[in-house]
Amino acid sequence: MTSPSARPSSNLPADLTTFVGRRHDVIAVRQLFSVSRLVTLTGIGGVGKTRLALRAAGEMCRAFPDGVFLVQLASLSGPELLPQAVIDALGIREQPAKEPVAVIGEHLRGRRALLVLDSCEHLVDATGDLADHILRADSGVRILATSQHALRIAGEHIYPVSPLLVPDPGDRLKPGTAAHYPSVTLFADRAAAVVPGFAVTPDNEAAVIRLCHRLEGIPLALELASVRLRVLTLEELATRLDDRFQMLREGNRNLPRRHRTLRALIDWSYELCTPIEQLLWARTTVFADGFTAVALEETCSDDALPRTEILDTLARLVDKSVLIRVEERGNVRFRMLDTLRDYGHERLVEAGDAEMMARRHRDWYARLMATAGAEWSGPRQAEWATRLQLEHTNLRHALEYCMATPGEARIGLEMAAVPWFWGAMDHLGEACHWLDRGLALHREPTTTRVWAMATAAYMDAFQGNHVRMHQRAEAAHALAVELGDPRTLAYANHVLGFSLSWTRSGLTRAVVLLARALEQYVDGGFIAQQYIDTLLVEFATTHILLGHNETAAGLTDQLYQGCHAAGEHWNLSYAHWLRGLLSVLGGDPDRAEEELAEALRIKRPFRDTMGLALTLEVAAWAAALRGEGERAGQLLGGTDQIWHSLGMRQLRGLRPGYERQARTAVGDARFDGAVERGTRLGVDELVAVGLRERLPVAEPQVVSSPVRLTRREREVAELVATGMSNKEIAAKLVISLRTAEGHVERTLTKLGFNTRTQIATWVATQQSSRG
Repeated sequence: MTSPSARPSSNLPADLTTFVGRRHDVIAVRQLFSVSRLVTLTGIGGVGKTRLALRAAGEMCRAFPDGVFLVQLASLSGPELLPQAVIDALGIREQPAKEPVAVIGEHLRGRRALLVLDSCEHLVDATGDLADHILRADSGVRILATSQHALRIAGEHIYPVSPLLVPDPGDRLKPGTAAHYPSVTLFADRAAAVVPGFAVTPDNEAAVIRLCHRLEGIPLALELASVRLRVLTLEELATRLDDRFQMLREGNRNLPRRHRTLRALIDWSYELCTPIEQLLWARTTVFADGFTAVALEETCSDDALPRTEILDTLARLVDKSVLIRVEERGNVRFRMLDTLRDYGHERLVEAGDAEMMARRHRDWYARLMATAGAEWSGPRQAEWATRLQLEHTNLRHALEYCMATPGEARIGLEMAAVPWFWGAMDHLGEACHWLDRGLALHREPTTTRVWAMATAAYMDAFQGNHVRMHQRAEAAHALAVELGDPRTLAYANHVLGFSLSWTRSGLTRAVVLLARALEQYVDGGFIAQQYIDTLLVEFATTHILLGHNETAAGLTDQLYQGCHAAGEHWNLSYAHWLRGLLSVLGGDPDRAEEELAEALRIKRPFRDTMGLALTLEVAAWAAALRGEGERAGQLLGGTDQIWHSLGMRQLRGLRPGYERQARTAVGDARFDGAVERGTRLGVDELVAVGLRERLPVAEPQVVSSPVRLTRREREVAELVATGMSNKEIAAKLVISLRTAEGHVERTLTKLGFNTRTQIATWVATQQSSRG
């Protein structure tokens, strides 16, 4: 659980192109947050709502010291995972014992943060309900939403986003003045990227004006049109648009004009693609999020679209701005704007290929999960962890297909019944969502049902639902015995033994079952290595709880050697944890700290909240043995918060002796104070304590070097300091209101400030230093 003092990790993407023509809108959106906590940008698709929201949010970062977070909702097919999407964007670690909405509220309590909820139109009701809950829970949080429809909740301020201002061809403009219109500026900027050296000149200005007017200033339309300059002259482009849009105005009268216009442009852009490009455009819409070239080849190729043609066609679609190439954590991926994706999906449905492509998409991600499972316990583990995180949205999409399509739940259960994936990705609560849905649909007595029930029992343990864990583990074991499949029975023995290890009375039976499962795993040779490694962790822990430390040490060595030989890291960290625990129990805190520190360093790239809690807990015991009572108290206070969020605690019976030792070393007052300080630390800060690293200190933001304001800007700053509004400043200086707003905005930017109060304080400081 992250404390309000933790350093924020805002996730706004970097700009890939210049931001044009929305400066007044950015100022207006920022000002709205002085009177409203929820601002919704509304407008048609392609008008630039998302780009405006990101720019406004980026400029408001200093006003939100606890972070600005983008939550992209376009890929969600339904409202069920909306809270999880917010949790993911906020970087909240798994807290499966709590309702996701409650987790969000607790995380944001006491914070000054901004959430950007992007593309809400298909989830308006659910998004409105969640936004209302968040805003009511804490007054420091603000929400900036983008949607084609208002959220319709109390306190919402709607800001319509209009197309960019366009010149009228019928007006007699002075030569050169068209460039002052933002639509013209945007088109010229994007055209220059396509045709180096392009500029608006007296010779081509009329054609540019006519083109921008026909496209009605819609940013997406202008960007798509600029790409055509690769094959057409500006005059040809403007002429074709004249003819095309005049014809299209005759139909589709039930749609708003701008929707018809944008649709017409996309129709035209689509028709200028070759048939194979059109086909790939439509088929790429099966992906819920970004995708790789390999995924495209595997999913979209057939006789109509040969695999050998995919890469070249992909490159041409990137050239035509239908697809966007991005690099994420060392991986090259491709994305499509939502408007173009929606259009392409309509074409896919019209062709009758939507069901075929959805199944291919699911099949590819089912194979991907299977391959990841086969290679997980090896040198590519970190690579797979990153890849699966990037593919999380597509995996969700594939699972949704399985659960929503009759007869497909069995494959969905096979995909979901992988405990190592959900544990490493810290998505245990989501695992239960898919497993519960699949088990309700697939009730036949099959090995798939056994595997899913057993995995669900695993997930129940990490949610603190021990009663259901035991019930599911017993039911899975009974069905496995009935079916007689050796592989399934081995896993059922493993999970039932694991479930019994959570109670003192079940430890003896747990040892028997875990030993049997290990023998079946090794002798059968039909199980992936990660299951053997995980069983060794649990088997050794169970022996420790029984006081069989020598047996546990032997199992730990077996685990350590196997992980090292395979190049595996996930369970290697648990081998170091077990060695640290055994060292503490053996009275060697120095050796324990070395092992536990290595476990923490390995675990950092993974999202293994439970593993971190186990390691930090034992690190506290080692500190107590060393006489470091306050450090032990701080670690115990922090781990208690993690255990509480997980709804569980292992090794509870071993803690009291070390806690008494730490308390005795420093006294009750100092120990309790250290515990209280620990409760205010987030997981990352607690790991830093465990590694004896210095905690980051948030320094107050100050202007660190002299700022050069113009004479007019300094004059405006001094008037702001007297309490004047922009309107009053404009009247005082005999300038327009917009000019006054611009001076204030530039002054804020130069000084690195966000409020007029900060300007007033700065002016007072400057006057004091001169006096």
